[in-house]
Amino acid sequence: MNESDINFSKPSKYQLDTLLGYFQAGQYIEAEKLSLSITQEFPEHPFAWKALALLLKRTGKINEALIAIKRSVELDPKDNENHYNLAIILQGLGKFNEAEASYRKAIALKPGHAEAYCNMGVTLQKLGKSDDAQTSYRKAIELKTNYAEAYNNLGATLQEIGKLEEAELNFRKAISLKIDYAEAYNNLAVTLKELEKLDDAEINYIKAISLKTNYFEAYNNFGVTLNVLGKLEEAELNFRKAIALKNNYVEAYTNLGNLLFEKGDVLNSIDCFKKVIKLNPNYIPTWLNLFYPLQVIKTQKLSKEDYSLLFDVHTSSKYTQITKSILKYRIKDRLNRGSFSSNNSLKEVFSMFASDESTFIKNTNSPSSELIKPALPKKITALLHFGRSGTGLLHSLIDNHPEVSTLPSVYFNEFFDHFIWKNIIAGGWEEMANRFTTLYPVLFDASSADPIHSGYKRFVTNIGQKEGLTKVGINRDEILSVDKEIFVKELKKLMNCYNYLDAFTFFKLIHSAYEITLQNPKKKDHIFYHIHNPDAFAQLNFLRLAPNTNWLIMVREPLQCCESWIKKNFEDNNYRAVVNRIITMLFEIDNPIFESKNSKGIRLEDLKKNPKKTMQALCSWLCIKENDSLYEMTAQGKKWWGDPASPDYMNDGSNPFGNISIKRKLGSVFSESDQFIIRTLYYPFSVNFGYIEENLDQFKKDLQSIKPMLSKMFDFEKKIAEQNKIGHTKFMKSGSYLYLRSALIERWNTLNKFNTYPNMLTPLKIN
Repeated sequence: MNESDINFSKPSKYQLDTLLGYFQAGQYIEAEKLSLSITQEFPEHPFAWKALALLLKRTGKINEALIAIKRSVELDPKDNENHYNLAIILQGLGKFNEAEASYRKAIALKPGHAEAYCNMGVTLQKLGKSDDAQTSYRKAIELKTNYAEAYNNLGATLQEIGKLEEAELNFRKAISLKIDYAEAYNNLAVTLKELEKLDDAEINYIKAISLKTNYFEAYNNFGVTLNVLGKLEEAELNFRKAIALKNNYVEAYTNLGNLLFEKGDVLNSIDCFKKVIKLNPNYIPTWLNLFYPLQVIKTQKLSKEDYSLLFDVHTSSKYTQITKSILKYRIKDRLNRGSFSSNNSLKEVFSMFASDESTFIKNTNSPSSELIKPALPKKITALLHFGRSGTGLLHSLIDNHPEVSTLPSVYFNEFFDHFIWKNIIAGGWEEMANRFTTLYPVLFDASSADPIHSGYKRFVTNIGQKEGLTKVGINRDEILSVDKEIFVKELKKLMNCYNYLDAFTFFKLIHSAYEITLQNPKKKDHIFYHIHNPDAFAQLNFLRLAPNTNWLIMVREPLQCCESWIKKNFEDNNYRAVVNRIITMLFEIDNPIFESKNSKGIRLEDLKKNPKKTMQALCSWLCIKENDSLYEMTAQGKKWWGDPASPDYMNDGSNPFGNISIKRKLGSVFSESDQFIIRTLYYPFSVNFGYIEENLDQFKKDLQSIKPMLSKMFDFEKKIAEQNKIGHTKFMKSGSYLYLRSALIERWNTLNKFNTYPNMLTPLKIN
């Protein structure tokens, strides 16, 4: 700002020099008093208001600083620094939309303002505009090539969306420009941990902490890596150090709670989570992680006080309220499968969903009365997996049916998660179509390495390549693609026929726009949704929005299926993953969503051995006509060669009805003793689906035989303990071990009471 251009009376040079001297000497109280005095003497002078705003901000008086800087902007709206400072203050107050607007005004006045671009990137990131944030950081770097902070911030954005290799390069560039950049070392270490370069991550955490000894975030992150490395005692020390530096650090308390659970200190684990709830009831990871220790101790009957502290706590976030109700439902459900109590808590979840007004978005441009709403598909079938049971195969056979619309692969298994819809509607109605394409770039180019959402703030990269969709067609030289521009145009056209949209209607519109873009001439009345393995929020939200859904589950002989699914984790000695998969399968066979719903299980063995009769039965259930396409593996109508992750990919993968997978012998993970226990727990399911002959008397004897065996180590657990060099006594105290036992005992109790699993999935009848 050139003060000679302003015709207002202004402070003397002495006043301004004194103010500057106070500021440079760090005498902020004196500087604030003087600047306040100057604004009172010269209220029409913008420079004094600007100085006052900066001082108020520095001394933590952020709301007063906002008033001062707004006054300065009002007096001199052409001053780039005024708008820039206003944006920084708004950003600090969490007013990100207003901050973005002020940054853009600052940049319009000074296009070469690198710092404005860099800070605007932070705001855009907070607004969920990841692509725009990256563009802003890259512009800052273009303007200022040695801008370490911009490289670091760009790396953080890339890290957040799962572009880890690119993030690593940017963090290393930031460090090369600023060798003592503790934050960049920390961010680099986080990325290296995600890339499974654990030793390198450890080195960089140590460097970050050496540069900044009170760096509580680095201590916390270091603890996470040490936990993965199996250095539990060191990990605990780092979490406690982080908490000592910041006593309200909810992330560190949550990580400590998880660590204590893994060490088997279940009650202290819950105490950590209670502490987080008291500090910040809206911190979602705590509600998600609480399930495991509560599952372990719920048979001990928590006191009313314990439940009150966990479930009756007030929270302002509707998402948190829903997440909390889902936790409550999951805890009660497993304990009361088939009872009124379980069904009642599911109704509570749906009631909580229904009270969330953000599930709808209003069309800001009222549709013309002349527009007729499109005829959307009326039927929907959702395909769930059951371990490794061939859902990809069935999906590929349904693909290309003239009556059925289906999107490729499992891209959309978490579509009904809170964060997906929140991101889609974040920019308002006009941006919804484009924001959808940025969330799912792989739909438009299967070779895209860009990540897609996979549960709570998790992402998966290169999914098109992993699913074999970059080598389709007769010669395996085609890549699945959809014309993005045409798709967006068609989707917007369909959207504009509606006053309001919810996630399910939008999902239907996506299918309609997809079919139009691919120039499929026939209107399709049936959506086949490969929902696969959604988290609890996504699955229950979808069930609420689409209550008339047909549920289809691919099943396979349970021991063979389970062993195949856990084999890779077993070989990696990843015990927690093995436990989660075993339990997931055991509780999927009587999932409450099947209760009073149109749901069927289709055996992989039937599909392999009798494809004609099986497909005819499936067509009858789906109310579609039999078609030649049902006997060909395709993706988007192009020949699909199978799942590259399948152990049979090279030998039998391209043959839809090959039988190698269903002939695989047991024993690669489970010993005969392990098999006896698990087979007994699956008895009702195996009888129901024809895998074994019914023998109720023998089953009752076997059930009593396995009861004492449940408290002892499985043989596969002994192998994992030996590989990880953990003694049996210590291994049996771990949280994952206790979690598995609690779930197995619940399954045993249900069988002992009913001799079956009430509301169990029923098989598709084949003539």
